Amino acid sequence: MEPRTYQAETMAAALAEVKRDMGRDAVILHTRNVRRGGWLGLGGRWMWEVTASGQVNVPPRSAGRYVVEEPPAICATQEQPPAKSPMPVQAAPPPERMIDLRMNEIHRMVAALLSRNGGAPAAEGELFQLEAILRSQDVAEEIVTDLIGRCRLELTGLELAEPQRTREKLLGMIAERIPTSPPAGAGVRRVMALVGPTGVGKTTTIAKLAARFALAEGRTVGLITVDTYRIAAVDQLRTYAEIIEIPLRTVLSPGELHQAVYAMSDKDVVLIDTAGRSPNDRMRLNQLRGFLSAAEVDEIHLVVSAACNRAAAARTVANFLPLGANRLIVTKLDEAETFGTILNVGVAAGAAFSYVTTGQEVPDDIEPADSRKLAELVLGAESHGD
Repeated sequence: MEPRTYQAETMAAALAEVKRDMGRDAVILHTRNVRRGGWLGLGGRWMWEVTASGQVNVPPRSAGRYVVEEPPAICATQEQPPAKSPMPVQAAPPPERMIDLRMNEIHRMVAALLSRNGGAPAAEGELFQLEAILRSQDVAEEIVTDLIGRCRLELTGLELAEPQRTREKLLGMIAERIPTSPPAGAGVRRVMALVGPTGVGKTTTIAKLAARFALAEGRTVGLITVDTYRIAAVDQLRTYAEIIEIPLRTVLSPGELHQAVYAMSDKDVVLIDTAGRSPNDRMRLNQLRGFLSAAEVDEIHLVVSAACNRAAAARTVANFLPLGANRLIVTKLDEAETFGTILNVGVAAGAAFSYVTTGQEVPDDIEPADSRKLAELVLGAESHGD
């Protein structure tokens, strides 16, 4: 029987089709997770693809076909000649052939085991499902491979057979890769700057932070903006400053920024809003570096939108992290369709998450980042906006 390929939304369903068509002795030749449907690589859904054969002994490919052969006998090596025998000595099979034979036996045993389990891999079912979820969330492939591989290594077979235990293990691993930094406590003066590309919500986020520190925590706050490229953004921030009743200064040069920070030495928190920069604009990024150096900031928060795609997030981290960013803020959780960006950015940046935003309302829709909640988002749980 020629090999056939089956597709289903879960591994268990694909294996069930194999068993129904080919019987209990079917041999699993290959499995993979593939995206089907969509347009130009966008959209679609992840499917499990299983290639199987009804033959018990599956030989290697030859001219595009499978040919049933008996395994040849293996003789001793030339360095130690075999004992004399009336039977002719046969040549040892090539290494590639040996690998094929061993893999064939492994596939046969796996297929038999799956048949006894009703077509579903008892100790892998939940892990397969979680792996598919990570891919559907647009988590980078190397991160998926690392996480799933570590789960297999660190959990016993019995533990992998427990869905809740497997999920908790994976959640913990994801949370470890999304570290968080608690906000500075009262009495600790901080100079904080927000940086990032255009359109991620830096100005709205800094207004939320100002309101949180001043109104909810009772701290004295000062605002500084160097975003002179967008008059509307400056006016927006000035309106917020007047409502909260905190001072706002607009600066045009690194020297003026240094003076403004010094003038606010009596403030508990000084927040600096910067102009959005394209990750590809090297000249303006260097200008921004000069501003940050003059301000002598304690914390540089890189603001990343959860709604951006994997490539955009990677460019943002690669170009803004060298500016000295040591914190991460994730915005627009309410607009994101997938949440793999959170994990991708966390791994790539190696910096702690400080805050997340879940909407446009000021002073609401902002909260300190929580590793567990973010990990649950990556695994598909609807915990944002709580």
